[in-house]
Amino acid sequence: MLTHRFRRNVSLVMFIALMLTTAVFWSMTSATNASMRDGVFTGRAQGFNGEMVIAVTIADGSITAVEVVSHNDTPFIADPALETLTNAVVQSQSAEVDTVSGATYTSQGFKAAAQQALDKASGNLPDGEYIGSADGFNGPITVSVTMGGGAITAVEVTDHNDTPFIADGAIETLTKAIVANQSSEVDVVSGATYTSRGVMNAVKDAVGM
Repeated sequence: MLTHRFRRNVSLVMFIALMLTTAVFWSMTSATNASMRDGVFTGRAQGFNGEMVIAVTIADGSITAVEVVSHNDTPFIADPALETLTNAVVQSQSAEVDTVSGATYTSQGFKAAAQQALDKASGNLPDGEYIGSADGFNGPITVSVTMGGGAITAVEVTDHNDTPFIADGAIETLTKAIVANQSSEVDVVSGATYTSRGVMNAVKDAVGM
């Protein structure tokens, strides 16, 4: 009788412990997910043979898709590794996944780029310079955005092909407005709509805000 009762009590304790562990896990997951904004966020990092660009889709606070936008690593080695890594990030809801054997540098680049994308989604970018690009009026506009203390401290357009006498004044206005407002969502400059949209979208690509 005592043995049966003891076993029943042990089972009850184990069940309660399991429920508490599960509740804590889901609470932590929900808190983490709740801090990420929905949208598509890009990350950049060095792979084995150059820059790798990753796009991470967040929906309802969860990672729903990961896409390798571009890379220059050896295809027959990198491509299977990247497929494994993208699936692992979605499944684990984290960029902290196992490195693929035989593709160490590709894996490290992928994980760094994915983490940068997640940092953009959560608004927790480390201090540093971030590159973004988007289409302007006559082609891509590339920007460099400097983050310091969790804030945008500088925005520089490093390359564009738009008409200088129209674009240059608009770009100066936009970069100052973005720093002042701490957001890529600022007023379009009259007469330079496509350039304005390009700069704003490039900044959002760079830092996700």
